Order: sequence, then structure tokens, then C-alpha cells
Amino acid sequence: MTSPQSGAEVTSREPPPVERFRPADLDEQDWRTLRATCPVSRADGPDGTQVWLVSRYADIRQVLGGAAFSVSPIDLDRGGGTAEANESIFQDPPEHTRLRGLVAGPFAVGHVGRYRDTIRAKADELIAGMGAADAPVDVMADFAKPLTMNVIAEVVGVPEPDRRMFQELSDRLLVPVSEAQGVIALEGWKRLNDYVRDLIAGRRRIGGRDGTDLLAHMIRTQEDEGTVDDVELATMVLGLPVAGYVSTANAIAVAMRYLVEFGWLRRLRAAADPADLRKRFVEEVLRIQSGDNGESMPRFAAEDVRLGDVTIRKGDTVVAPLVAANRDEELFSDPDTFDPSRPGLVRHLAFGFGIHRCLGANLARLELQVAVDALAECGLDFEMVEAWKAVPWKVNMLGDRFPDRMVLRVMAA
Repeated sequence: MTSPQSGAEVTSREPPPVERFRPADLDEQDWRTLRATCPVSRADGPDGTQVWLVSRYADIRQVLGGAAFSVSPIDLDRGGGTAEANESIFQDPPEHTRLRGLVAGPFAVGHVGRYRDTIRAKADELIAGMGAADAPVDVMADFAKPLTMNVIAEVVGVPEPDRRMFQELSDRLLVPVSEAQGVIALEGWKRLNDYVRDLIAGRRRIGGRDGTDLLAHMIRTQEDEGTVDDVELATMVLGLPVAGYVSTANAIAVAMRYLVEFGWLRRLRAAADPADLRKRFVEEVLRIQSGDNGESMPRFAAEDVRLGDVTIRKGDTVVAPLVAANRDEELFSDPDTFDPSRPGLVRHLAFGFGIHRCLGANLARLELQVAVDALAECGLDFEMVEAWKAVPWKVNMLGDRFPDRMVLRVMAA
């Protein structure tokens, strides 16, 4: 590991690699038929190359959790290893093990629980603002995104006055680099790098090791153990808010859809055991939102692997969609129906599986639970202005897609 550098030199390397297979590429798949006829099939990737598409829950778990599959392209010219430089947490062991171990503590259940009251206070504040509006509100802009950015920024250590700016810069990344607006994403990435560089330097000047946030934790680790270098530190501080805030905001939007369009807000308020029903509601949102939002990154066979009746060759790209796993009728009966009472709900793979399971899963689940509680207890009713199918969607530079807006009328209950 390198020693701490001056603030001007601290920067992450480059934008994260563009997703090689996006959720939108999966829209036309008939998962039930694929599972019955060809559960490990060939498909065209976005660049025209062939990939393996896996559609059964058990096979998807094997791909996501198996050591035979890498998260980085295999360097076949060298006979093995990965073909891309990477300082993020999304890489193979042993580097993944080291980096995840460094940051796991701040995202553990016991640690994130301390943010419950802060999350609730922010949710209540934003809901009050929506209730006071004299026109329809955009749930994404007025509730979901500012709530989730405030939470992840608190955990990471972005000061409160900077959070609106951090969100605005993060939003600049919400276009694919390959599209015409990609220049906006790249510029946003550079400005975020500059901000993170200055943030780290500023924290070091005032004793940055003091505090409970992720930035203080990593500065202490760097100074005491030397097990993280400056590029990795900056990549973590920059990447986690960007990755965590949009995906959780999307889940809140999906929750709002079912609360409003399907009458679940009324049902939650009338439940005999509201705490249990709200908890199950959140888990069903997490199960069914896969596909509406992000997907797992593709994997690459690090060796020849037998999967079902198919042999996948070393270096082949494998796509193991969460939407397919969470719609597998062998585990979830009538999987396209929203049903919080369904048995076996906890088996969903909304946060992935294996060593690369979402680092922020505990925080995301808490945010969604608190958001649902706040909405159920707010004394307001909502009405969708446009149908869910008419809501415009965007795709970001990571390949995640998300509602561009979600407009609701707000009324007293």
C-alpha cells in the first residue's frame, strides 16, 4: 500500500467500467419458457458478442456465489487473471476480501441502526414539504433521491451543506458514457473526484481520523495499518454514495407505486399487525423491484464450468439476472404478482448473493423500512398523475436504470 499523499494527489482512477449488459436488455425475456426449455442459453450482448444467460434461481446463485466466476474479464492472453485495473470493492479476492473487510463495519446491522432516527426525521421533513405543495410533486426529486442521498452521505461523511451539490454531481452520472450526454457524465465524475480529493485533504487537516463515519474509519485504517492507498480511499468515498443512493431511491419509487396504485397504503394503515405487514411489504418490494431497477454485474468464467447441461468455457461472459431468480416459480408461486404474504419471501436475491452481495444491503433495507413507516403514518393520501408504464426511465453509466420522475397529487387523508 502507498503512504498517504498530499490532498492534491488523492483521486480515484477513472469512471467505473460501463455495464456490459443492462437491465433493459432483459425486458423481452420469457423467463418461464427459458427455465423450462433452455435454462442456460445464448444471448446477444449490447456490443453484439455472445453471452450466456442463466434463468434458474439455483444456477444464478451458483454463478453469483461461485469462485469459478470472476467479476472482471479474464485475461486469456496471459492465461488467467483479470484484464482490467480496478481499485473498487468490485473485484476478486484477495483484494476484494481486503477492501470489503475494511469497510464492512460501518455497514453492519448494528452500526446502520443508529441512523434510524436521522432517516425518519429527514423522511418526515420531506413528506411535510410534499404535503405543503400546491401542485403535484415528483416523488423522485422531492422525496426518494434527497432522502437516500442524505442517508448515504451521513454514513460516508459528506458534510450536510455539501449534500445537495454532491447529489447534483451524482445525477450527472445518470447517463451512459456511450451516449451523446456521456461527456456530462465524465465531467461530473471529474468534479466529484475533485470534491472528494478536497474533502479527504480537509478532513486530514482537522484530524480526520476522529468520527464514526466511513471516511474517518478509512483514514484511521490508512494511518494505523497502511492497508489502503489513496486511490482506493478516494474510490470508496466517491463510489459508495453514487452506487447506493440511486438504487435505494428506485426501490422507494417502486414501493410508492404499490402503496398508491394498488392500495397498499390503505392496507398498511388498516392492518391488525402493521409492523409485521410493513416488514413483509418491504421484502416483497425488494423481490419484485429487480428488473425495474439495477441488475447484477456480469460474471466471467475463470475456468471451464459445467452449469446445468452446458459447459461454459474459460473467459465466457455469464449474465445471472436477479429478476430471473426472483421470478422463479419454483420458489415464488405466481411470481409476477405482488404478494407480501407469500411464503419463503426471505429467499429473494434483491441484493445479490455470495461475497459480492450488496455492501449497503442493511442500510438500504433500513431506509426503505423507515420510508414506508413515514408514509404510512403521515396522514396524507397520494394519487398517481401518470400511469407507471408512462413513467420515463433513464439508464446510468453503471447500467442501472431508474424512473426519471414519478408525479403524484398529494391530499389530506
